[in-house]
Amino acid sequence: MKDTEDALLAQQIEYYRERAPEYDAWWRREGRFDRGPQMREAWQADIAAAESALDAFLDAHAPRTALEIACGTGLWTQRLARRGIAVTAVDASPEVIELNRQRVASANVQYVVADVFAWQPRERYDLVFMSFWLSHVPHSRFATFWSKVAEATAPDGWAYLIDSAHDPTSHARDHPVADRDAGVAVRKLADGRAYQIVKVFWEPASLQQRLADCGFEARISGTPRYFIHGWARPGSRLQS
Repeated sequence: MKDTEDALLAQQIEYYRERAPEYDAWWRREGRFDRGPQMREAWQADIAAAESALDAFLDAHAPRTALEIACGTGLWTQRLARRGIAVTAVDASPEVIELNRQRVASANVQYVVADVFAWQPRERYDLVFMSFWLSHVPHSRFATFWSKVAEATAPDGWAYLIDSAHDPTSHARDHPVADRDAGVAVRKLADGRAYQIVKVFWEPASLQQRLADCGFEARISGTPRYFIHGWARPGSRLQS
C-alpha cells in the first residue's frame, strides 16, 4: 500500500513539474479551462472573495514571517510578499519555483526546492500558508502533515489555507469529472499526457472536524462555488 501511495505522489510531482508552464491557464480560465463568460464571471467573483478573506486575515494578524507550502507559480506568494512578509516558499518543482521567482521578484522571499512530505522546517513562522495544496495530501498522511504544520507554527502563529471545492467546471474540459470521494483524480496536460494525482475534496465542516481531531482549532468557509478557505491554529495553546 505504501509503495502504491509513494508512486502516486511521485507521479503527482512529475505532473506539476511538467504542467509548470501551463499552470496559470487554469487560474486565468484560458484555453481548455475556458467555459464561457458566465462561468468565468463566477470564477473571478470567487477569486475576489478568497482574496478578500485572506487580506482581512492578514490585516487582523499582521504576520512578519510566513512559510508557504507548495508555493507554485507565485499567484499567492506575491500577495504575501507585497506586504513585506518574509516568506520561505517551498515547492517540489524547480520549474514552478523559477516561474514564482520571476513573477514575485522580491528580496524578502527565500525559495526551497523540496518534497513537502520529506522536508523539515528549521524555524517557526507567524503564518503557515498553503493554497491548493491540502487537497493533494492523502488521508493517510493528513495527521502527520498537520503535525509538521504545528511544529512550523510560532507560539502565537496561524495556518491559513485556500483550496478547491468540488465543482465539475473547475478543471479542464478534457479532464474526467473527478469523483468527490475517490481521493484520486486523472489530470491531463495540454499535449494529452495523463497523470493520476491525489485529490481530496474537503467540505468546510468535515475539514474543521478533521483538524480538531489533529488538535487544531479551525474556521473554514467556502466561496459560493469554487473554493474553500480559512484559518487553523494548534489548539493546545488555547488552554494556556
